[in-house]
Amino acid sequence: MAAMDKQVLAATYPPHLDTVRARYDDALAACGYDAVVIGAGIDTLRFMDDQHTPFRANPQLTQWLPLTAHPGSCLVYRPGERPVAIVVRPDSYWEEPPAAPGPPWADAIDIRIAPSPDSAAEAVGKLPSRTALLGPEEHWDCVQLAGDRNPEALVNHVHYHRAWKTDYETACLTAATAAAVEGHRAAAEAFQSGDSEFEILLAFQRASGQAAAALPYPPIVGAGRHAAVLHYQHYREERNPAGSLLIDAGCSTLGYASDITRTHALPGQAAFAELRDALDDRQQAICARVQPGVPFAELHHAAHEEIAGVLCRLGLLRCTPESAVERQLTHSFFPHGLGHLLGLQVHDVGGWQADAAGTQLDAPAAYPRLRLLRTLDPGFTLTIEPGIYFIDSLLAELRQGQASADVNWDRVAELSVFGGIRIEDNLLVTDSGSENLTRKAFNR
Repeated sequence: MAAMDKQVLAATYPPHLDTVRARYDDALAACGYDAVVIGAGIDTLRFMDDQHTPFRANPQLTQWLPLTAHPGSCLVYRPGERPVAIVVRPDSYWEEPPAAPGPPWADAIDIRIAPSPDSAAEAVGKLPSRTALLGPEEHWDCVQLAGDRNPEALVNHVHYHRAWKTDYETACLTAATAAAVEGHRAAAEAFQSGDSEFEILLAFQRASGQAAAALPYPPIVGAGRHAAVLHYQHYREERNPAGSLLIDAGCSTLGYASDITRTHALPGQAAFAELRDALDDRQQAICARVQPGVPFAELHHAAHEEIAGVLCRLGLLRCTPESAVERQLTHSFFPHGLGHLLGLQVHDVGGWQADAAGTQLDAPAAYPRLRLLRTLDPGFTLTIEPGIYFIDSLLAELRQGQASADVNWDRVAELSVFGGIRIEDNLLVTDSGSENLTRKAFNR
């Protein structure tokens, strides 16, 4: 887990907790509840095995305090009272129990220790009749507390407000970004040295200081054609150097995630490097448009316009950029969304909500599967990640269509061996524009 400066924590956590408490005060009042208990989740056994799957804490809990390795734990909050965290620390010689949080969390939250999840109910004590329980169903099956499990109205309320990050959350995201940047630097060096995908993954983890279970998502390390698989999940061990590498990898700090992608070319791959540099330049142009009051769907459309310009200028398409966008030719090369909210989860919640009541925003007809539809506001953190890919199934469909004559198939074939390109940065929306956390960390 990436380290955080203690002075920053001491300065930013108390006002963060005040903000979270105020949000829950409003949510509980609006939904008619007198208390909430937030469960971390519990360890889950693999099927037909006595080994557990890697534990992932409920992000609704880690917003209050970083119980990221404490299955069975929970937090109790009654408006107007000091929050209480029940931290499960088993008395076992098989595993070392995780430490309970110290300052600044313990200065503001009453920390109580329980030996097991099923004993947490006793530590919680008597609850009001109108209590909400937030967390995985299996947690409440184990803990056996009375209350309404995951009431939709309350969940919508708290998820909507998670888009606005406090200074504490921004500091966590900044630290997670800095750790990931160190990993990306090491990965780039490993690729240039001829390492395998698996060795590149290890180089990233070593430099970022994160074990596999601590990473916010399984890194994507795709060499050559593997980069055309958007969520490529394997790590080839053979040292069979490809001319390109796409690595999508982030880190975690106190439960908050970074999400960064870079694409690299070996020396001598001038055509692919030119395409990569062109997309990188246009990605920065899109980042420059991130500011308050901009609907994210407009940025996504602008990304298609920028990608169309690159494809036409570098000879992959034989039409105008305007025609390429109008006829959706860019969808064959850029089939995913431009980005998403980022925070306690890599794909953070609330991206489709129009309000705290849970009203859903309508996606544009041309882009029905965007993860983010909201209008940007100061405090939002998000990714900007345009891509250009050579995906066999999408290209085959394009070749069979009426627009096939507008595609330079020789040029496509030349570049297809490299799989594709994605450039992804993490941005914080500010009062006057945005701060690119990723570029800032790379330029330190």
